[in-house]
Amino acid sequence: MKKQTKVCMGLLVATALIAQIAVPVGILSAKTAKPKLAKKSVTVKKSETKKVTLKNVKGFKVTARSKNKKIATVKKKSDSVFEIKGVKKGKTTVIFTVKKKNKKSELKCTVVVNDNVEKAEEPAATSNAGTNVATTQPSVNQASNVTAQPVATTAPTPSPTPFKFIPPEKINIEFVTAIPKEYDSSTTEVAAEYRGKIETISYNTETYDEDGSVPMVKEANVYLPYNYDPSKQYNVFYLMHGGGENKDTWLKGDQDSNPGGYGDYTHNRIMVDKMIMEGVIEPMIIVNPTFYRPDDAPQIDTNDLPAQFAYELRKDLIPYIESHYSTYAGGDVSDANLVKTRMHRAFAGLSMGSMTTYRAALYANYDLFGWFGPYSGCGGPNGDHDKEVDQIVTAIEEGAKKDMPLGFLYCGNGVGDIAHDEHVDIMQKVLEKTDFLVEGANYAFVDLPKEGNLGEHSMWSWHVHLYNCLRLFFTRQ
Repeated sequence: MKKQTKVCMGLLVATALIAQIAVPVGILSAKTAKPKLAKKSVTVKKSETKKVTLKNVKGFKVTARSKNKKIATVKKKSDSVFEIKGVKKGKTTVIFTVKKKNKKSELKCTVVVNDNVEKAEEPAATSNAGTNVATTQPSVNQASNVTAQPVATTAPTPSPTPFKFIPPEKINIEFVTAIPKEYDSSTTEVAAEYRGKIETISYNTETYDEDGSVPMVKEANVYLPYNYDPSKQYNVFYLMHGGGENKDTWLKGDQDSNPGGYGDYTHNRIMVDKMIMEGVIEPMIIVNPTFYRPDDAPQIDTNDLPAQFAYELRKDLIPYIESHYSTYAGGDVSDANLVKTRMHRAFAGLSMGSMTTYRAALYANYDLFGWFGPYSGCGGPNGDHDKEVDQIVTAIEEGAKKDMPLGFLYCGNGVGDIAHDEHVDIMQKVLEKTDFLVEGANYAFVDLPKEGNLGEHSMWSWHVHLYNCLRLFFTRQ
């Protein structure tokens, strides 16, 4: 009887073990598995990339940001894979935000960037081989005390390497033709603690007219994201209004009709606040200037204002903003540093502001901006299309050859827009003339359908284009 009992017990144990092995572990742990990083730290060489994988994130929305983009940047490759790129030697942290319904958590990955530039060997002190510099210092022959004559060594001058355009990688962003429900005009206002604030600044500038420059003082609105921190660095988005409008058009609107609230009727400011609050975009500074002059200043033909604005933009407005606020320029507003930080600067505008985007930013100050968003038009109703085409092509191609690649040129319009046909014609001719614009990589023409006020020359259309550009701009360094 004891022997039979032992046999039965052995069979029961074996059966239990087999059953345990047969049940997949993932099924047992699915309810308790939490999102986690495959690695909590990575080491990457400067200018090289490494992938970081997140586990158990199915059904979660994952975003990532680098605490110091000067050391390393992060780019999403798929729902669970991100690519970290080393920028310069140092150490920083990449923070992954994982959301699912009301649950939200952060995962932190330490990133160490090493310098991969090997130090060149110093030439031996007794040899000047391999140089093409003439020997100018005479040597003394100790035996005869006779000064030797200098001997020049020459080498053929290498021919310059021809420039080869390397198309950028496509940006993984799907442009919409209608605002998502959570950002449309019926959206409830954002709680006060998550609202950005708008400051009005005054800056000294000039008319910069050819027949004599006259000093003038102008104003601009500056949107600062909630929790603006002077110790952090922010990208700057310069956003211009259209004809007959002013600095309040985009984000402030008629505050008298809605004291303390939002005045812009499509609720652009609510949209910006919500996108920052939800982590859809990085916090940024938005500057709303005007190309118009004060009443007491000398006036010029209105059609000349978009191009003339280029001078005060470069010489006065940008230096003021980037020396008074915390941007990637770090307070250094020298030309060299503003050029160096151009990928942290964008310019967009509607209607006459679209013309200003082309003429004041793209043509005249391409070296200071990496991102451009002209909405509704380029040359105007009586513009010279061929001239505009040549200027667009020249700015982009010459910039690329000077190691200033285009971040993105987002052209926005609508099939019912009065500026539609001329804008389409110009950009089609540009594409025929250059290979430097690559659809989806550094260029897109987003044409909105005609549905009610959408697709027309109105803020309802520009509201959509702004939404697309907010998600697009500053997505690569």
